Amino acid sequence: MKIVKTPAKISAVIGKERRSGKKIGLVPTLGYLHAGHEALIKRARKESDIIVLSSFVNPLQFRKKAYEAYPRDLERDLAICEKLKVNYLFLPDAKDIYPDGFDTYVEVKDLAGSLEGASIRWHYKAVTTIVAKLFNMIYPDKAYFGKKDPHQLILIKRMVADLNFPVKIVAVPTRRAKDGVALSSRNSLLTLEERHALQVLPSAIKKVGALVMRGEKDRSLLTKTLVSELESEKLVTVDFTAVVDEATLLEDKVGSKTLIYAAVFIGGKRLTDNIVVKNR
Repeated sequence: MKIVKTPAKISAVIGKERRSGKKIGLVPTLGYLHAGHEALIKRARKESDIIVLSSFVNPLQFRKKAYEAYPRDLERDLAICEKLKVNYLFLPDAKDIYPDGFDTYVEVKDLAGSLEGASIRWHYKAVTTIVAKLFNMIYPDKAYFGKKDPHQLILIKRMVADLNFPVKIVAVPTRRAKDGVALSSRNSLLTLEERHALQVLPSAIKKVGALVMRGEKDRSLLTKTLVSELESEKLVTVDFTAVVDEATLLEDKVGSKTLIYAAVFIGGKRLTDNIVVKNR
């Protein structure tokens, strides 16, 4: 595995691989890799000749305290990448991604304001900007993202379609611990008590999903049930919930599938989860 640290270098080395006929798979991450990231890498390994894993804690998509608190463990990340035969690990510095005078952003306007995006539009603009920059540096044939953040996934797919990026977005199912909790780097910041309390998140969305699959269509009732289930855990503060059409993220649309999504605070850490179920 080769470690590359600058945009110019990654463009040069991957450009050479591409010209030799290799298919390029990109796995964008924030680092602090876990089994969920491993699933992305394994999927990429099956479909790509060359895997590029980018590890970059994007300062634009965090508030300062959250950015500083985000977990980091480069040695562990290196071991995982070596084990899974990643070809290139891209480890850029923020100053190289956002040099002095940087003033260009990529934003998916309407969709960025849907779901919870109205309150954190700045976050999603930062996500689409860094992903667009990675695509321009690496020009992957496929890019691999988890389904844990459905809003991010929909925004990236829309950006790719609107800007004609020649890349296929591959969505990989969320990996979960044995107790149902979705794997996340932020889980490592929780105490044992907080981690136990987090079990209410997948339990609550699963209960609402079961109601949808049994034919319940009253979105107000479903949302109230979701909030009630979450608030049954004393350590949980509900930040945002949604029961919406999976394709459009709209509450008043009823397609073939429904997305149940929730964001909560536990011990000051914001954690999210979701499931998609078929409508009856």
